[in-house]
Formats: sequence, structure tokens, C-alpha cells
Amino acid sequence: VRTPQFPLLWTTVFGNAIGGLALISSSKMVMVDIWGAAMPSVVTASFATGYVATLGSANAFGRLSWAIGSDYIGRRGAYSAFAVGMPVMAATPYLISTAMGNAAMGEESVVPLGVFVGGSVLAIVNYGGIFSVLPAYIADLWGPKYSNSIHGAALTAWSASAVAGPMGLAYLRSRAERAAIDELVDGVTPEAFEAAFGASVESKQSLLESKTLTISRLLEISPENTPDPTPHLYDDTFYVAAGFLGVAAVSNMLLRPPDIDRLLEEQK
Repeated sequence: VRTPQFPLLWTTVFGNAIGGLALISSSKMVMVDIWGAAMPSVVTASFATGYVATLGSANAFGRLSWAIGSDYIGRRGAYSAFAVGMPVMAATPYLISTAMGNAAMGEESVVPLGVFVGGSVLAIVNYGGIFSVLPAYIADLWGPKYSNSIHGAALTAWSASAVAGPMGLAYLRSRAERAAIDELVDGVTPEAFEAAFGASVESKQSLLESKTLTISRLLEISPENTPDPTPHLYDDTFYVAAGFLGVAAVSNMLLRPPDIDRLLEEQK
């Protein structure tokens, strides 16, 4: 654990896990809030439920398939392959904008939705592989003798991501929602605002805290053709998740087996 390689391994596990956990914890909200607004005739409640169930199956499939696949491409190669989720996460805001643009023109192409669903399923398959490949990866790096203790320490990365992922998602979404509400309020006349909410614009903070002031209600009194910001509330979340996956990929590239004999000799 005191070797320079352990922080790199910890960062690799944390970065890969936090992206998957952020997607799993918000999967139904993302499908309903984003794609439901962009493609309401396709993304129904049953579609969203089926999507969540598919992600659960993808997680289980990833644990099995990557455990087998890593025997052929190597544990290091498997962790390098997990980085394919990065472009999927980074491209999601673009896919959302494309779907919204198609909807605005009266078209409803399922291609952006299909790419997102396929990419997110692949990302969760990779997330499932993180932990099935990890014990063997540790044994490859440090040897079987030290793998148990190092594996226990490395799992703290998953624990940290389980806390930081959902909390970070909630913070980023809340910040994006607040920014969207502020922008919508700026586009509404004071008279219309007071007529709708029974209070002046100066009472915005208290209305937010009571959840009276919402995006949907502001859109009702906004000028015609005001775009709905709801589908873009998760843009920052996807960018941050892609960033963590990128950091994990770099950490994995830097990982090399430590010289255990030399380190033990130095400690004597």
C-alpha cells in the first residue's frame, strides 16, 4: 500500500467507478428528464423502466464477461478498454442537443437516443468489469502474496465513489437547475412573475426553498419559443464523469509492477 503504484491504482478504480455510479444512480431521472422532454412519444414510463433494468443486466454481464475477457487481453488492457466510456459521456450533451433540434423541426429521429442507450449500456458493462478484474490485476502488479491486503485497501476507492458520485451528481444538477431558473426569471416581466407566484422577484430565494419556483412553472409565463433548459441539466454531470474516466485512463497507463524485493530491502 505504501508503494507509489497504489495511489495510481486507487485513482484508476475511483475514476472508473464514479462515472458508472453517477450514471446508475441517475439513470431513470436522466431518461425521463432529458430524453422524455426531447422525445416524449418514444420515451414513455415503461421505456424508462426498461432502460434501468437493462443497465442492471449490463452490470451483471460486465462482471462475468470482463473476468473472462481479461484472461485474453490482460488486466491492464481491460482497464484501458474501460476508457471507451469517456467519449460516450462527453458526447451525450451533443446527442441531447441534436435530439432537441430534431424535435424543434418536427422530426423525431431515434438515432441520438439509440447511441446514448447503447453507449450507456457499454459504460455500465465496463463498470461491472472494474471489480471482477481488480483482484487479478492486483495479483499481476504486486503478486499473490500481497493481493488480499491491497485489494481491501483498493476497495476504499469504490466506497469513496459511492459517496462522491451521487452527491456530486445532486450538486451539479442543483447548480444547473438554479442557473436555468435564474435565466428564466430574467426573461419574465416582474408583473407576470408576481401574478403567477403571488410574490415579487425579490422573494425568489424563499420560493426556491419551498419548491414553488420551478422550471415548468416559469416556462408557462415565459415569452413564446423560450427553450426548455431541462434536457441540459445533466450536461456538467456528463462532462465531469468523462473527466474522471480520462484521469483513470491516465493513471492506468502509468501503472507498472513495483520492485517488491527492492522495497522490502529499503524498509529493513
